[in-house]
Amino acid sequence: MERVIRKCKVCPIGCELIITENPNDPFDIKVEGNSCNRGRNFGIQITTNPMKVLTGKVTLLKGSMKHLPVKTTGPVPRNKVEECLRVINSTEITAPVNRGDVIIKNILGLGVDVVAARKVKAIGN
Repeated sequence: MERVIRKCKVCPIGCELIITENPNDPFDIKVEGNSCNRGRNFGIQITTNPMKVLTGKVTLLKGSMKHLPVKTTGPVPRNKVEECLRVINSTEITAPVNRGDVIIKNILGLGVDVVAARKVKAIGN
């Protein structure tokens, strides 16, 4: 049995989850230390299908800053993180931009958008 300790990120409590996985049976996963069933489900999910909300920066033209911080509207599979970051890092947009504006719609067809994490005004003309 393989044992991993992870902090739950479902709610502010942040329970310390002890996740035990049977290497001979991928469906045999035991989660301990959770205060609720959401924590148990989170422990199983990060073991069977790890996903992550991404943050990054896109190039910002005609703005008061050179790069705009962005984030995904939901988690993406860990095996797609690198490819998503390449798309994000190669994206250029022009100011002005408002917080929450969709910068990249449905990145890599994953059903997740990339949105602006802050508001930036345009400068110049």
